[in-house]
Amino acid sequence: FSYGTFYPNKWSKESVNAELEKYYLEKIKDLDLREPEFTYNNDIQFVRAMHKCIDYINFTTPKSKRVPWEMIIGQAALESGWGKSRFAKEGNNLFGKKKWPGWGVRVFASKCDSVKEYMRLLNEHSAYADFREKRNSTFDPIELIKTLDKFSTTPDYDKRVIRMINKIRKLETK
Repeated sequence: FSYGTFYPNKWSKESVNAELEKYYLEKIKDLDLREPEFTYNNDIQFVRAMHKCIDYINFTTPKSKRVPWEMIIGQAALESGWGKSRFAKEGNNLFGKKKWPGWGVRVFASKCDSVKEYMRLLNEHSAYADFREKRNSTFDPIELIKTLDKFSTTPDYDKRVIRMINKIRKLETK
């Protein structure tokens, strides 16, 4: 027995975990899972539909690229008026994302596609580098939302999302 057997170094553990995660993600793709239905008539149903969508996306997303569900639902609820906005109803756009060039609102095939794009932006766009850096040390949605100062031009945007997260937490108890 060697020292490394009982006390593997950090690099070895990360390497094994990365390979294991890659293996499971490949196996999950083989399952050919389908996107869940996204139906709702009130705020509680909206939260439940969002949960199903986020769980579906997270099932096929590496842990390092996941976004706290409360943060996703909080922003979607705020941006789309709990899924009641015209953009959400007609364009499946839960986050008010623009399409380029110009200022038209982007249309998505499904509301889950809107969530996927939101997560992709947070994971890839240079404007959200602070979010990715902070996520390395915490997964707390209240702390992470404070890094998204470029998501909106509204000065107190983070405070509005935090209030929405607190409302969602209360709905979760119902």
